[in-house]
Amino acid sequence: MVAREQDERLAHHLQQGGCGHVTTSFAQVARVIGEELPASACKRSAWWAGDPKHAQAVWLDVG
Repeated sequence: MVAREQDERLAHHLQQGGCGHVTTSFAQVARVIGEELPASACKRSAWWAGDPKHAQAVWLDVG
């Protein structure tokens, strides 16, 4: 799971986009948050689902 500091980095990065839609790679997200993503993020689309129960779903707060 991505720690709170990494959540904030990703949220800031997404907010800077300003266009409401971001296309990125797993490697780019890892660079933004400062660490590798868990294997499940690369293998399971459910990890990226818009489920607010998942702490890593910081993009829901960003919009």
